[in-house]
Amino acid sequence: MVTYKHALIATVFILVVSFSTSSIVQVNGQPVGNQNIVMTNMDIKATLETECSTSLIVQSEVWNVGTTANDFFDVRIDVRSLNVASASLNGTAVGTTIIPESNYMVVRINPITAMSAGSSFTLFLNLTTLCLQEQIGLNEDQTMYLSHLIYYIRPLNEVQNLTFTAILPAHAVLQTDVSAPLFPSPSSNYTDGQSSVFVWFSEQLLPGQEVAYIVKYEIPSAIMQSTPAEVSLTQLIPFGLLFLIVGAVAVLFVERIPTIIKLFKTRTVITPIRLSKQEEDILSFLSKRGGSCPQREIYEELDMSQSLASTILTSLEERKLIRRFREGRENMVHIMEDM
Repeated sequence: MVTYKHALIATVFILVVSFSTSSIVQVNGQPVGNQNIVMTNMDIKATLETECSTSLIVQSEVWNVGTTANDFFDVRIDVRSLNVASASLNGTAVGTTIIPESNYMVVRINPITAMSAGSSFTLFLNLTTLCLQEQIGLNEDQTMYLSHLIYYIRPLNEVQNLTFTAILPAHAVLQTDVSAPLFPSPSSNYTDGQSSVFVWFSEQLLPGQEVAYIVKYEIPSAIMQSTPAEVSLTQLIPFGLLFLIVGAVAVLFVERIPTIIKLFKTRTVITPIRLSKQEEDILSFLSKRGGSCPQREIYEELDMSQSLASTILTSLEERKLIRRFREGRENMVHIMEDM
């Protein structure tokens, strides 16, 4: 009996040690993160393009707050693929290594000389990715392309004074038929004449914490279908004449056959989404709360068990009607479409 008990204790000990060591990702024997680094005045600027590519510019002061020198440090970027266009420390180009993880990427920065204890550098990263935007498709009248920006920041090291800026594609506007096109509410917003710009600020983000940004926007389908090549004025003149002729014919058609037009206006294709009563209750509750709320409030206010609420939310998330994420210690639920 004693031998069996000792064997059981040894087995449990081995499992615990194996689990703890397997949770630390290593590259060439060097663990990812945990380098006694603090990043201050971090500025992340995402410039979204119409073809779904995104430029990410990351700038930050990087401090070695440990007692030993660092030969490298890591920056986590929560996308599934990326390319490093350039990287520098104090204006001097440095080498980088991309370390892919299951659902994010780690960019390892390799200074030319080791970062001594107490020293700081100014980091500049120029990244490109295709994974920051999600194209939903055309709206009901086929005039606008619907898209979502969903971006998470989950740092490996402490971040102080974080600013995230999202620059929408040219001519993009926020969706008007959804309850919460922006989440969370931005600290400020402006326009540069062509693009809408939204800015968020956070004082501190610790390792293990996360912040999520959601922007629901739309772009005129005519812009999405046009080619990026410039079109001269002489090339546009024949199209203008053609549109005038078509417009004149359309006016005559409307005047002469109003009943047919009326029939066409009343014919709409409706694709219903089948929802249970409890799913409708949850979506209605989220809409009344401005589009998002803690998951805890859903089962408390709607008198549901935690397991039932979790099951229903999983079903809604699979159909892309909601999105769940962590904000501090809370599980937040955000509605993606108004029903």
